[in-house]
Amino acid sequence: MINVLKNTELFQNMTGDEIASILKCLNSKTKIYQKDEFIFLAGESKPAVGIVIYGKAQVIKENIQGDRLILRKLGAGEMFGEIYAGMAIDAVPVSVSAMEETKVVLFELKYILSTCKSACSFHQTLILNLMKNIAKKSAMLNEQMSYLSHKTIRGRLEAFLIEQADKNGSYSFGIHFNRRELAEYLCMDRSAMLRELGKMKKEGVLSYNKNTFRINV
Repeated sequence: MINVLKNTELFQNMTGDEIASILKCLNSKTKIYQKDEFIFLAGESKPAVGIVIYGKAQVIKENIQGDRLILRKLGAGEMFGEIYAGMAIDAVPVSVSAMEETKVVLFELKYILSTCKSACSFHQTLILNLMKNIAKKSAMLNEQMSYLSHKTIRGRLEAFLIEQADKNGSYSFGIHFNRRELAEYLCMDRSAMLRELGKMKKEGVLSYNKNTFRINV
């Protein structure tokens, strides 16, 4: 577990011994979740900070109609819950579910922000790393909202695909979503999205094979 945490943003620039020590200060707990089991359940789970040790999970938001919006997919070493943990709320507004057997380490934000009993010198580094991570997450959420600002299915698809091409520096690129997940991430009906992708392919705007796309220019 320590080897995974050493490569996370939260514990950046810390040694294995320092991480092991601060985990005790954070009163951390580890737990294994099975596929489709909720790590957080919207409206019920208390705010906490989590890091995936192994496995995969996804952050989900549902509306009153039951439509799901995937906010983020999580892999080993990725952190979740820190934004909500810093808010004065009794329960998180999103769900986090395991996509396969997933082990996570959990701790409360108050233990990060308050001075630990042992007054460890690297606690300040932990706080700085946390602030950097929250800023990064805010940027990612703003990016998703920029896609959703487009009213049409094509507009959202084009905005998303062009952004992926820019990130990869190539008109050919892969995405980490399958079709269902992409539809949920862009908050649209899967069948309608597939029809629009088919039209775009027929028009020669793009070509694709599974999760690999190419924008034709």
